[in-house]
Amino acid sequence: MTKLEILAGQQSSPRGPALRGSLRRVTIAWMFGSVWMTATSGAPITLFAKSLHASPFQFGLLAGLPFIASLISMPAGLITDRTGERKKMFLLGLYSQRLLWIPIALLPLWLARNLLPSSGVPIAAFLLLVFFMYCGQAIGGPAWTSWMADIVPERSRGKYFGRRRCWGILTAIPAAVITGWILDRVTNNGQFDSSMDLLRWCGYIFIAAAIFGLTDIALFQGVPSVTALPQKHDSILRFFYQPLRDPQFLWFAGYVGTLTFAVSFMGQFVTLYMIDKLHVTNMQTQLMLIVAPSVAQLFVLTGWGKAVDRLGKKPVLALASLGLVPVGLGWCFMNSGAIWFGYLLSGVGAALWAGIEVANFNMVLEMSGADKPGGASNVAVNSIIINIAGCLGGIIAGLIAQWLHDWTYDLSVIGLANVGSYEVLFALSGMMRLLAVVVFLPKIHEPQAKPTHDALRFMTANIYNNLFNAVLLPLRVARLKVKEQQTIEHKKN
Repeated sequence: MTKLEILAGQQSSPRGPALRGSLRRVTIAWMFGSVWMTATSGAPITLFAKSLHASPFQFGLLAGLPFIASLISMPAGLITDRTGERKKMFLLGLYSQRLLWIPIALLPLWLARNLLPSSGVPIAAFLLLVFFMYCGQAIGGPAWTSWMADIVPERSRGKYFGRRRCWGILTAIPAAVITGWILDRVTNNGQFDSSMDLLRWCGYIFIAAAIFGLTDIALFQGVPSVTALPQKHDSILRFFYQPLRDPQFLWFAGYVGTLTFAVSFMGQFVTLYMIDKLHVTNMQTQLMLIVAPSVAQLFVLTGWGKAVDRLGKKPVLALASLGLVPVGLGWCFMNSGAIWFGYLLSGVGAALWAGIEVANFNMVLEMSGADKPGGASNVAVNSIIINIAGCLGGIIAGLIAQWLHDWTYDLSVIGLANVGSYEVLFALSGMMRLLAVVVFLPKIHEPQAKPTHDALRFMTANIYNNLFNAVLLPLRVARLKVKEQQTIEHKKN
């Protein structure tokens, strides 16, 4: 046995109480991380960019930045493979990501105070800092995925990560509500200059979110590193080429890439659509785009995880992605003023997207463990392919929005207002989602997977049971209290 093999054996995957403690720590970490993610997305970042006079193209670029930054994941994955130090790479990248929200909050505000926001310098600095922030995720993300593949047992990955997200939702909902409430108070306070005041308060929110985000990453310090055996690649080209020799990998990446391209067409434009065209309040925006999706996911996340474990990943992908097609097209009808429809679309869309994320994550985990050749390279190359698609989607959406900025068309349909650039983006997104389902998904093979209609029956029963239990919960609590009171009175007598 070589020295490296001995070292790897000394840092093997945790078992028993150590495993349960690690899983609990990873879950608690995300409860802090979801506060960070919620407070830095939705209305705050859109209002921040809007106050810096971002153009429609710059909003599209903002949506594409995380995908552009993902190109860093290839050299980062190469370094992770060659060193085997997945935990160190994760901590380096994610600490940097969360810390950068402090200069994001402060530097554009300082530039806007000393220069005219319309000069273009503040928004350029904001976009540059956001790009570097996403680079941190690109550095640590592949290492984290490969690391978790050796922490979480394969037989329960879907169930575990589904429950982990549910716990994160419990903290995300109050974070979204508080954020919306703060922004509404700032917007309606006329004694301040609205643009500078919004920038300042959004900055406060970003700094507070950074503290929660850093706590998230700090909790991983106590999770075993499970150092993988270093893997050497002859060249970066070989590192990139190895996953591309697998046809199934290519069909899977094509499917997820096309779907990501379609979803990135919505990106920042749904939030901007709510604020700029429908003129809803910041609280309504947060409730519609964060709280409603979070509540909807609570009813399905555990079910999606169980469905992946029991029925396979392909039927879950088929069911969820097919449902996303009418959801994307449905946003075109929001201009009629039916705000309630937005809550429905957001909730259903998030519930379906959660299934895709759970199945996709488990698919990637299968090819990224320490026992898989080029584990980190598989994750990195998959990330690069789908993120190039997302980058192109965001930029193309921005160009279309800029081109059609002043364009409207009367459909002459009763109950519908004139359509514009937003509706064009939403319609294109729906069509691209259908393309992903029809062209790429049938080529993905999973021999032991069950039929899609089994997944439909399973999820229908799961959602029904969750809703039924939620409705009966107050009655059960009341009955339990009555029994406790009767017991107390009986003891007294």
